[in-house]
Amino acid sequence: MSEAGPRLTPDEEQRLLRCYADLKQLAAHCQVPSVRAAARAALAQVHAALNGQGLAYELYSADWPEEDKL
Repeated sequence: MSEAGPRLTPDEEQRLLRCYADLKQLAAHCQVPSVRAAARAALAQVHAALNGQGLAYELYSADWPEEDKL
């Protein structure tokens, strides 16, 4: 078994969590459709970064307006 790669520092982890929360708010509440779409794409990237660190997270797509769901 190989050794685990580098890990996030606690400060980096907190920064990613703050980004995730901010992007989630934009994705759910921004009135500009292109901003909502970009925020959701960015959420996927932050989600992947956090998932790689084994953190617990939840993406509440049920909170998004019905017209925005694909």
